[in-house]
Amino acid sequence: MRVVTTGGFAESRQPAQLPQLSVFGDGRVITIGPTTLEFPGPAVPNLQEFRLIRRGLAHVIDGARDAGLLDDPPPDYGDPGITDQPTTTVTVRLDGRSRTVDVYALDFSDRVTAVQRENRKRLTNFIELAGDPDALLPFVVPDSKRRYEPAAVAVFVRPWDATDGDTHAWPLGDLAGTDCLGGSDATTALDAARSAREGDACESAGARYTVTFRPLLPDEHTCENVN
Repeated sequence: MRVVTTGGFAESRQPAQLPQLSVFGDGRVITIGPTTLEFPGPAVPNLQEFRLIRRGLAHVIDGARDAGLLDDPPPDYGDPGITDQPTTTVTVRLDGRSRTVDVYALDFSDRVTAVQRENRKRLTNFIELAGDPDALLPFVVPDSKRRYEPAAVAVFVRPWDATDGDTHAWPLGDLAGTDCLGGSDATTALDAARSAREGDACESAGARYTVTFRPLLPDEHTCENVN
């Protein structure tokens, strides 16, 4: 299962949208963890992971069913009639079949019917449950809660054109032309970037660049998957 929120007035500045929640068939759950209210935000997203036992994965699937995500046709969520809000897309792949719902302005329930309001509430509650290790605690593998460490990271590089922000030394080779890092290089780059903020500059070979990091998820095998 995957939950992605896109669009709206506060569109993410990441070139490749990072899912807010991913649940995999082996019980692995990866979420965007809490961040501070500081602006600009951290250069590296706070991805967290935990793992569910088999009964926990079944519990999440039951929750998806109760939320109507396996219904055909899917529930009617209505349209609150508000502008500049994001759309939440939930995709569930189960038993060889994929189902997707798109819900505009999920956090709003004005100008919708009572049934549509209840459908929105059920979906919101399910998304919160599926990504909350405390709510799923009886089903969480002990000591599996940790920071997600990707095997690779996509690197989006453009000339630095800001007027403020700090400058950090790029820890690897020439940054120009870099677009994908794996193994120890990915670890080195992310470790160095964890002290940076969005919009900071990276200096490499005498030039400064703005760098956006997009960690690859377990099912994203190459950086081309997120371009």
